[in-house]
Amino acid sequence: MSPMSSLGSDDWQLVAHVFDVKPGQVIKVVVGKDPVCLGNVDGEFLAIYDICSHEYVELHEGWLEGDEVECPQHGSKFSMRTGAVRGLPATKPVPAYETKVEGEHVYVRGPVPVSSS
Repeated sequence: MSPMSSLGSDDWQLVAHVFDVKPGQVIKVVVGKDPVCLGNVDGEFLAIYDICSHEYVELHEGWLEGDEVECPQHGSKFSMRTGAVRGLPATKPVPAYETKVEGEHVYVRGPVPVSSS
């Protein structure tokens, strides 16, 4: 990420407590100025950009199935690990974010470079 980028943050940001996101649930958090979809996949916290690349729809309003989030508008699916497209009609990945848990706090930073897998 270039120093001039307005996306996200290079610094870790406290975005939630572990009890804010139950396993199988996604919520919206903000990293820098970015809306981010934070999910709990069997106790592992994962984060991707919250806006579907197909249409301007918030992914946290969708459903978490395994490690994929499904957009509520047209059913596009994205990997919560990489932001890669896992189901049409979306064809472009969304940015993924790094996560870490310290005690009961969930931190996010990024985005990290987009992956196609």
